[in-house]
Amino acid sequence: MSTLVLEDYLHMILELFQRRPDILLESPAFPSAIRIAVASLTLVHSEIIFASLDIIRGIIGHDALDPSVRNPPPKFPAYAMAIRQVVETEGPALLLNLLNGLVHDFPEESVSLVVTIFRMLCVLMPQNFLSWFPEAVNNVPMGASFTPAKEQLLQDVTT
Repeated sequence: MSTLVLEDYLHMILELFQRRPDILLESPAFPSAIRIAVASLTLVHSEIIFASLDIIRGIIGHDALDPSVRNPPPKFPAYAMAIRQVVETEGPALLLNLLNGLVHDFPEESVSLVVTIFRMLCVLMPQNFLSWFPEAVNNVPMGASFTPAKEQLLQDVTT
């Protein structure tokens, strides 16, 4: 798949999610769209990385997941269930790709988006995050000199 086609696809998904979330969140293609966004984080292409991060941040931060929303629309429980199922399935790969990108290839301007996604995941699924994080950290390729930093990061996050 050409990077231009992938970039266009991701922008289409983002527009669809922002303008008509019901079409995306109720579609059987929703898990595949998120899987593609997560996998796209492995590419060294700034526009694709930013589009993927925007999609992921939007999905994880959707109002359907906010229990403090008063009088939620009737479709919010179904949206929340669809989002939780996809995040539960794609969470380990998402964390791995985010950490790998931070360490290796992501543009510097993406750091705040990645931190925001980490925070949202911690709020949305704290137990899952804690179970996924060690494996992700241990699977990010780094030189041996980073071992103490990895161990400190794991300790800080799990504490």
